[in-house]
Amino acid sequence: MNAETIGNDARVEIARRIAAAESILLITHDRPDGDALGCMAALARAAGAQGKRATLVCGRPVPRRYAFVVEGLELIEPARIAEVGPGWDVVVIVDTCTLTQLESVASALPAVCDRTVVIDHHRSREDIAPVIWSDPTAAAAGVMVAELLDDLAWPMDRLTARAVLAAICSDTGWLHFANTDSRALAAAQRCLDAGVAADELYAKLFQNDRPQRLALLGRLLGSMRLTCEGRVAVMTASAADFRDTGAERDETENLINEPLRIADVGVSILLVADGDRIRGSLRSKAWPDNGSAPEAVDVAAVAETLGGGGHARAAGFRMSGTLAEVTATAVAAVAKALPPSVDPAR
Repeated sequence: MNAETIGNDARVEIARRIAAAESILLITHDRPDGDALGCMAALARAAGAQGKRATLVCGRPVPRRYAFVVEGLELIEPARIAEVGPGWDVVVIVDTCTLTQLESVASALPAVCDRTVVIDHHRSREDIAPVIWSDPTAAAAGVMVAELLDDLAWPMDRLTARAVLAAICSDTGWLHFANTDSRALAAAQRCLDAGVAADELYAKLFQNDRPQRLALLGRLLGSMRLTCEGRVAVMTASAADFRDTGAERDETENLINEPLRIADVGVSILLVADGDRIRGSLRSKAWPDNGSAPEAVDVAAVAETLGGGGHARAAGFRMSGTLAEVTATAVAAVAKALPPSVDPAR
């Protein structure tokens, strides 16, 4: 399929279609995170305030840390898309533009393709819909949703604003990642002006863990090894780690950032056994701090060589093989992207 409308023209067309719709189906990637769920919740709540019906689809259960974001909204299983597909006027895919991240709904998408639009900020993009608003300069899809609500002249009440801020803060590390810019801050300010209490939202997102997640973090840190002259950190989580700690796989979110607290580490790799495949995550930061201008490894480019994609500083992939095999492959791929001065063998 070739996208007929992309960029800012798509933004205008998406606003037009949503404004004209009476019913909206909202879809995101199979492993929904704060940005994805926040975007869906914000659009659903704002649409509901306009008298429209909005339905959410999640390929997996909503992670417990984000359950409050979608509380009270209508969620359905992916299998029901084909069952009631003709009932929606517009289908909105948020926070992804690749079929590999939409496996749970991929078989149902052709039946609703003609009314599907995409809102996404990732660099990796496939022509999965006729209208695609793709903006990799946006810090989060939540920033784009906030701007879309402005285009629609739909006000944000407190719960809608809370969902938008949860989306933005999830993808910017509570506004301290390198992608935080004036555009993201302007959207965040609107949310605060709408009555969102930043400290309460922070507590829900980042101070609401189960003991099992901390136990899993201990396992991950115990597995950590440094390679490439100490510039790359690798952590692994086996099926036994989840069984022994009682943690769930979605509770690995953000734990990949822990090794980046080490001064010399520029790239962190997390590999998680997930069914018959290994899920890999990559993160990078500006380094080295040796007096020269710091640079960050483009981990999206690395992930693309492994069949995945994402952002320059945050990306992921999935691969078949054992943890040991995928670890070796991932480290080799990252090593090729390091500055020539770094010896991958050390």
